[in-house]
Amino acid sequence: MSANLKTEILRLRARLAAAEEALRAVRAGEVDAVLVPGPDGQQVFTLQGADHAYRVFLEQMQDGAAALDASGAILYANRRLAEMLEAPLETVIGSEMIRWIEPGSHPQLRALIEKAALRGARAELVIHTSHGRRLPVAVSASASGGAATPGVCLVVTDLTEPRQREEELRRQTELFQQAQRELARQAAELARSNAELDQFATIVAHDLQEPLRMVSTYCRLLERRYLGALDEKADRFIARALEGVERMQRMIDGLLEYSRVSTRGSAPAPVDCRAIFRQACADLRNLIAANGARVSCDDLPTVPADETQLLRLFENLISNAIKFRSTAPPEVHVTARQLEREWVFAVRDNGIGIQAPDCERIFGVFARLHPRSAYPGEGLGLAIARRIVERHGGRIWVESEPGRGSVFYFTLPAAVSAPASRAKVANAS
Repeated sequence: MSANLKTEILRLRARLAAAEEALRAVRAGEVDAVLVPGPDGQQVFTLQGADHAYRVFLEQMQDGAAALDASGAILYANRRLAEMLEAPLETVIGSEMIRWIEPGSHPQLRALIEKAALRGARAELVIHTSHGRRLPVAVSASASGGAATPGVCLVVTDLTEPRQREEELRRQTELFQQAQRELARQAAELARSNAELDQFATIVAHDLQEPLRMVSTYCRLLERRYLGALDEKADRFIARALEGVERMQRMIDGLLEYSRVSTRGSAPAPVDCRAIFRQACADLRNLIAANGARVSCDDLPTVPADETQLLRLFENLISNAIKFRSTAPPEVHVTARQLEREWVFAVRDNGIGIQAPDCERIFGVFARLHPRSAYPGEGLGLAIARRIVERHGGRIWVESEPGRGSVFYFTLPAAVSAPASRAKVANAS
C-alpha cells in the first residue's frame, strides 16, 4: 500500500470519526446541528452560531418542527415533535420522516416535499407513533437552505383536539337537528290538536247549547205557569231544574273559554300590568265592595302578552283571593320582581289557605275543595289561569298554609325595556 493511500485512508477515518461524534452530540441534544448533503457527501453542519432566541422559540412551540434534507431525513426536530412521535429526540433526529407516517399517507408526504421545493404546501397526514398510536396531524412545509443544501422545513400540528371538537360539534349539530325535527313534529301535532279542540269548542257552542236552551226555555215556562199553582215539592223541583240548567250553561261557557285560550288568543304585545290591574279592580268593584276588600299593588311592569287574557288572569286570581276569605276583611296585594328574563308576579291574600296536598290539584279542570253551597263556582277559574300563563311561556303555582292565607305566583317573559319594580302601593278598594 502506497504512502499516499495510507494518508487518504487516515484522513477519511478522522473525518468519519468527527462526523459520528457530531451526530452523536446532536442526537443527545448536546449541540444544535443539521446533516446536509455537500460536495463530498453527507456532512454535519452545526448551528452553534445561529440565533439563540430563534432556537428557544422553536423549542417552546406548541407545534412540532423539523428540518429535512432533500431525501427526507430529519436533520433537526424540536422536543414537541418528539413528544408527538412518542420517541426520544435522539431517535427522531437522523431518522427518515416517512418512517413516522402511516403507509396510507406516504404519497401525500412525498407530494408535500416536492411541492415545498417550489412553494409552501400543506397536507393532513396520519402519524404512526412509536407506541403504535394513530395521530392525525396537519403538516405545513416550506423550502429551506439554498441550491447547495436543499431541504424542507415542516411545522406539524396535532389535530386530535380539533377533530374531537369537530366530532362533538357534528354530534351536537345532529342532536340539534333531531330536536328541531321533534319540535316541528310536536308543533304539527299541537296545531292538529288545537284544530280538533277548536272544532270541539264549535260543537259545544252549537250542538250542545241548542238542546240546553230548549230545556231552559221549557223550565222557565213551567216556572211562569205553574210556580205556586202546584204543591211546594213541585216548586222545589222546578227550581232545581232551573238551577241545573244554569249550572250546565256556566260549565259549557267555562269549557269554551278554557279551550279557546290557545286557539283564539291574540299575538303578544306590550301590556302595562298596572293598567290591567286597575281594569280588573274596576270589573270586580261589586265583589270588592260587597266583601269590604282592600286590593293593592306595587308598581307593575310592562310585559309582552295577550291583553284580554292577562286581564282574565288578574280577575281570576283577585276574585279567588276575595271569595275564599276568612272572617277578617279580605286583603289582596299584587307584586312583581324581575329574575333574569322573566317577571315573577305574586298575588298575596289573607284568606282561608290551602292544604299542601291540594296545592297542585286546585289547578285542574272542575277541581273543587269545598261544597258549592259554601263557595260558589264551577272549579274552572284556576284551570283557565294556568292555561293562560302556560300559553305565555310561564308557570303558575301556590304557596299556602291553612288559616294563614295564600300566595299565588306566576311568571311572564320580561319585555326588553321593562322598568325596574318600585315599592309603591296603589289602593283599589
